[in-house]
Amino acid sequence: MRRQSVSLVQSSGPGSPGLDVLADALRGVHLRSRVDARYEMTAPWGMRVDGCPYPLFYAVMRGNCVLSTDARDLVLAGGDFVFIPAGVRFCLRDKKGTRALPIAEVYATRGPMRCGGLLQYGGGGASVTLVVGSFTFEGETLSPLVKHLPTLLHVRGDAETTPRWLEPTLRFVASELEAKQPGYETVVSRLADVLFVQALRAHLASSAGEGGWLRALVDPRIGAVLQRMHEAPEAAWTLESLAKLAGMSRSVFAERFRVLVGEAPLAYLTRWRMHRAMGLMRERHRSMAEVARAVGYETESSFGKAFKRSVGVTPGVFRQREVEAAGPES
Repeated sequence: MRRQSVSLVQSSGPGSPGLDVLADALRGVHLRSRVDARYEMTAPWGMRVDGCPYPLFYAVMRGNCVLSTDARDLVLAGGDFVFIPAGVRFCLRDKKGTRALPIAEVYATRGPMRCGGLLQYGGGGASVTLVVGSFTFEGETLSPLVKHLPTLLHVRGDAETTPRWLEPTLRFVASELEAKQPGYETVVSRLADVLFVQALRAHLASSAGEGGWLRALVDPRIGAVLQRMHEAPEAAWTLESLAKLAGMSRSVFAERFRVLVGEAPLAYLTRWRMHRAMGLMRERHRSMAEVARAVGYETESSFGKAFKRSVGVTPGVFRQREVEAAGPES
């Protein structure tokens, strides 16, 4: 099944700068999602994934199970949603201690499945139903969102910070998978996009004590600076002007920004400019001079040097690769 591309996050309006930046970052990576299967498992059961090349998610429709990584164990209950980045090793089973078979062995008993196909597995005991899906991101090389995704993003269905319409969205996914009406693959893939965005919002609402780029989005001062950087990457920003925008001294601002975001303000600005430039260069009608000006460089030469330092190739080489990958214009 072809994955569906989406740009469904819009600015959240005044008073919530973090979500504006999150929307900008999401648009920049072209989130593509797929609902892979519906699991009907009965205890005892267990499966092991030794690092998937793309991010996965599991939504628990009913019942309970345990997700174990090298770092911790999570008990998942009905209404829970968990996002697992690429490369993370984990086991999913009815309870801790149950033997977990490699997922390839579990699927070998079922054979190839279409989007949302049913996988039934286990020993006939207590049951759990899960919806399983995957995500990919395009243009993620310099994206702050992809770089700073949590190691494990767990949204509890009964948490106060969980969006009210997350649970109805899960029910809608389940009903579409069961009915399999014409177009259901597109519908459930788009709903998976919504689930991911909702999970990020719930994480933002519940991570007041945590650091990282996502936490920086909701910091009143650093979040406001990030918003302006994303709104106007072409502006002649300096450390002094950014600190003034935050209402802080240069030294205090620089340290606060580095602690939350993980890099210096001007280093972040350069990386975001290059990320934006990569997206603009995929638009074939734009000249290189236009791209350079759009991200704050007066000349193609200065832009080219900065781009090569960040990306490793010249803008011309990058654009040629993108044109060849995209194929002829329709």
